Amino acid sequence: MGTFRPLRLASRVLAAAALVACAATPAPIAPIAPAGPSARYADATSWLCLPGRDDACARSTDATEVRPDLSRVVVRDTRAPGAEKVDCFYVYPTVDLRLGAANHEDFADLEPMARTTAAQVARFRNVCTLYAPLYRQITIGTYLRSAEVKRPYTAVAEADVDEAFLHYMRHYNGGRKIVLLGHSQGGEMVVHLLKRFFDGDPKTREQLLLAMPIGWPIEVPKGRATGGTFANVPMCTRAGETACVVAYRSHAVGTDVASKHATPSAGHESVCVNPAELAHGPGRPFSRAFLPTSLVAADSGLGDAATPFVLLRDFYGGACVDGPAGYRYLAVSATPPPGDLRTSPIRFSSLWLRGALGLHLLDYQFAQGDLVDLVAERAGALQ
Repeated sequence: MGTFRPLRLASRVLAAAALVACAATPAPIAPIAPAGPSARYADATSWLCLPGRDDACARSTDATEVRPDLSRVVVRDTRAPGAEKVDCFYVYPTVDLRLGAANHEDFADLEPMARTTAAQVARFRNVCTLYAPLYRQITIGTYLRSAEVKRPYTAVAEADVDEAFLHYMRHYNGGRKIVLLGHSQGGEMVVHLLKRFFDGDPKTREQLLLAMPIGWPIEVPKGRATGGTFANVPMCTRAGETACVVAYRSHAVGTDVASKHATPSAGHESVCVNPAELAHGPGRPFSRAFLPTSLVAADSGLGDAATPFVLLRDFYGGACVDGPAGYRYLAVSATPPPGDLRTSPIRFSSLWLRGALGLHLLDYQFAQGDLVDLVAERAGALQ
């Protein structure tokens, strides 16, 4: 099975950014016209994940759990009560690392999308039914262009996601509650869906269980849960709350984040919701961190794990902290309790984790158990 390869992806993304900064700007590729109404998403090949298929969302999520005494056990997933009452609609992040401004048109090789999808959301299949469309996302190089150049390419990606979501609602949803999942560019697309279909429509918001546009900047006026990015959809602040947003961007504790991210508007602050606290109460560590085995450090002793993931319970902690100019982020560190013999298989001192991206490529991994629990709790409460 192919697994998510964050280290390789991170180095390529950072190299791409450096090259673009130092080299002449490649000529943009002419954007494709946004798709109009069509039967494209009636074709199953236009979906990365659909129920009942052997696809990216059906890949193995088995994990080798490392216990505090260093013993190991293989853990397999179980389906939560109420899972059949909830759908999860997921939009994957940027996988097209070309430097030129363009939309991704070649879907001959789905492995880059599948690896990331399996790592980030395949585990959610135990608490909801997963849908994930293919879409003509923008390249990494497009993000390095001006807003004026970027806009027509983004419009193409948004049009695809809109069309897929509308097809899903008309033909697949059947009135079930919806969880919107996305990361990075996928988070940007989820923000777009929230603005277009949910923020101004109270009836549609009633169907929204949760939205998780993780790794994409969202803001609210300081001290408030609504306003800013959305007029009516609030950030989640309490257990059991629905039709709200769980969002954050993560960095290792002690990382200098100054000048590395776009700051919120004046009088606003970044939305940072700690999934562990929301799911299990104040001061709680991340309940279950699922780390791709291909990512763990070579000297961790875990490279021989026979499962695609390594699981550490109650080992990593996170807290939402204030950075510069209203930038709030989730500060992550290893916080083993006394007597715990485990050491972190993720080396926070690695340059690729302390650079401009921070822990961006692992946003879903440290708190994955808590994110799944947030959906499971709400699915279980449905009548």
